[in-house]
Amino acid sequence: MLVAGSIARDDVRTPMGSNTNALGGSATYFTLAARLFAPVAVVATVGADFMPVFQHAMQGSRADLRSVTTSDLPTYHWQAEHDYDTGTTKNERSDQGAYRTFAPVLAPDQRRIPVVFLGSMEPRHQLRVLEQLEGPRIVGGDTMKEYIWNAPEALEPVLQRLDYLFLNASEAMALAGAATIQEATELLRHRFSLRGLLIKEGPRGATLYRRDSEIHLPALPVDPPIDPTGAGDAVAAGFLGSLAEQQTETDASVRLALAYGMVMASFAIQHFGVQGLQQLTREQVDERMASIAWQAQPRA
Repeated sequence: MLVAGSIARDDVRTPMGSNTNALGGSATYFTLAARLFAPVAVVATVGADFMPVFQHAMQGSRADLRSVTTSDLPTYHWQAEHDYDTGTTKNERSDQGAYRTFAPVLAPDQRRIPVVFLGSMEPRHQLRVLEQLEGPRIVGGDTMKEYIWNAPEALEPVLQRLDYLFLNASEAMALAGAATIQEATELLRHRFSLRGLLIKEGPRGATLYRRDSEIHLPALPVDPPIDPTGAGDAVAAGFLGSLAEQQTETDASVRLALAYGMVMASFAIQHFGVQGLQQLTREQVDERMASIAWQAQPRA
């Protein structure tokens, strides 16, 4: 698998406390979760201030870091507060830092990797990665409101080339210009040639919208949830990782993949930052998976 996304320095506050100067970013969370399904190559950039922290976190992951560059600029900085009462993230701020001058370059063998995830980062970077790929089997992608609102022209050609799109409800409604999630999913499925639109619903789980069916799976109960940062990237890692492992896309395989996505998210939110994923084993994942896989039933 290949992930292109962010490596970040996170300052996060939740009702359970705060986590400052912590390693985060879409590429980081995805890699630590997806490594349990397939080898992962990472395309990203990080400032010299945080490169040692990132490298330490990747020890034992077997991740291919050849396309992770060290920037003279500081590491991408993300700040946010998670509100459990409303299920929203507020006071969100970011500084692109190293990504201001990022120019992703894939090694020749990385261009032929069959399963790809474009994590949340500026769409111009996502497009540059897309242009270097050579016939991938599956391309999944994520984005955020900042890019939906401020870079729609750059985002559009990225979305047109995705097989799976991962969004939360508010992002989907913003992208579709719709007032309800039902209207948004209908509009987005007709607008883009997606094989699947996966709507992340936080504590309510996730719904995968396909051409002729919907599959919903509730979230696994975690009491208390500590930090939802990175949960969406963990969902994408479990989902795409499972499809990469199975090497097929059938009704059964995508239901199983969605279940793995929910399991990986449950581990991510049990600790602040990446701690819930760093020491995780496949045995632990499959043990938790055994308790919930039967719930992944088609809705229509």
